[in-house]
Amino acid sequence: WAKPVWGTWWTWDPQLTTTFILWMLYIVYLILRSSAGNDLKKARYAAVFGIVAFLDLPLVYASARLMRGISPVVFGGRGGGIAPEMMVALLITLFAFTLLFIFILIERINLEKMKDDIARIKL
Repeated sequence: WAKPVWGTWWTWDPQLTTTFILWMLYIVYLILRSSAGNDLKKARYAAVFGIVAFLDLPLVYASARLMRGISPVVFGGRGGGIAPEMMVALLITLFAFTLLFIFILIERINLEKMKDDIARIKL
């Protein structure tokens, strides 16, 4: 989608670059965590890496506000903003995903209860 809008596939916009770095850190965290398995020491390293990588998140936020690039500020106090039609779509989607999260959470809790019941029966 960037090519028709900006005339290029990639630009070193501060917000794009910091978001790209955040995604790379997230991928590295997932690789570290999945390779840890049951090794607590490796899992601890992955957790520490995750905490340190989280420090990039305020940088992404600040890059959208402080370092002006080609990306617009959608949620801000100085003009711009989100169109009312898009706000309706955003709120409906937020509500739908919240319901989906609650459903999946309840199913996960039920699954764990079933696992406990099976473990109790096996004893």
